Amino acid sequence: MVEVVGQVGYAETNVRAVIGRAGVSRKTFYELYATRDDCLLAIYDETSQCLRGVVRNAQERGVTAQERLDAICDIVLQWVDDEPELARVCLLEVPTSGVAGQRRLTTTLSWLSSVVADWLGDLDVPEVLPELLVGGVHQMIVHRLVNAGGEQIPALAGDLSEVWTDLERRGPRR
Repeated sequence: MVEVVGQVGYAETNVRAVIGRAGVSRKTFYELYATRDDCLLAIYDETSQCLRGVVRNAQERGVTAQERLDAICDIVLQWVDDEPELARVCLLEVPTSGVAGQRRLTTTLSWLSSVVADWLGDLDVPEVLPELLVGGVHQMIVHRLVNAGGEQIPALAGDLSEVWTDLERRGPRR
């Protein structure tokens, strides 16, 4: 599914192409998934679970908000760079698959926003900042996937680290 969607997009993907690429029968495919949407969403769900584990590990890698944010950005950006087809499926194609795909992505982004809010702790920042940061980074990645084929994604890590440094300069809430 990832390879076929990566080549032709989800709208043009059909079960025939997926089973041909996977080398399985139609019967086997439908024993595993009720629809092609179910197959796509299963890929997203598994990837999302992996992301949650990576974020939890990043929490252990850093002490300060900046260290934790740097760790998660480095890991996510490296994943997008290492797995561009899977990243495109999860970030570009799943949301176009319908309401179920949009909800899954929104749930993941909301969860990340709550993690970032916890990491920012008692810094003097607006309450909406975690959602803005996660949404902004998501959009920056999507923009680069669509317009630059993902080539500029690794460079984001340094730029984002500067943003986190600026946030920590704000100090604790009063």
